[in-house]
Amino acid sequence: MAPIDLLAIAAHPDDVELACAGTLLMARRAGKRIGIIDLTRGELSTRGTLETRARETEEASKILGLDYRFNLEMSDGNIELKQENLSLLIREIRRTRPTILLAPSKYERHPDHEAASELAHRANFYAGLAKIETKDDEGNLQEPHRPLLMLHYMQAYSFQPTVILDITPVFDERMRAIEAYSTQFGNKASNKAERETFLSQEGFFEWMRSRASAYGLQIGVRYAEPFWSPEPLGTSDLFSLVTKRIS
Repeated sequence: MAPIDLLAIAAHPDDVELACAGTLLMARRAGKRIGIIDLTRGELSTRGTLETRARETEEASKILGLDYRFNLEMSDGNIELKQENLSLLIREIRRTRPTILLAPSKYERHPDHEAASELAHRANFYAGLAKIETKDDEGNLQEPHRPLLMLHYMQAYSFQPTVILDITPVFDERMRAIEAYSTQFGNKASNKAERETFLSQEGFFEWMRSRASAYGLQIGVRYAEPFWSPEPLGTSDLFSLVTKRIS
């Protein structure tokens, strides 16, 4: 398969949509190939079923225009940092050969998100080591590959971002991708009888919009998504960093 330019790793289906779907959409608008690796099927979700989650994921993927999406079917609520899981993710990184990898932040409200962050960190590094062998679906040895850049996206807990990306042109699409997971949120009348969760509480969508607006204001745009990089970021064009219209 052709390489995926921008690949996002998530603990559960809907994590990427909630955190950094705008960034994937902006990459797609720039002609890049985009993809998502979900580690689990979200089987422990309080609301909805595996069947509804699968349908919602398919709908969200269509809205995002993904070139690739794959689920590694690890255990929801128990993403273990074991060799089997590490090998599965290394295989996917080598299969998709991304330039940029997006992963959850290290410190998060949901333990699965923290585990996914560490698993992504390890797989990102070890996928580049030639002496760690993995095979593709046909049994052929895969070539080593390490993404050139890894960024961490924001979920429930905030952090001081090192890069903020303007997503204003695709914000409405981003929100539609989130709303595709209708069983998870409290804005649908048919779901009001279900148990309340962090996602379904009143005001959640306003919070999502407000956060995007707040980070957008910091860089002089309407809406934006924040990321953190563990290493310095470079540029060959200082003027490309200028997004503000007011000093």
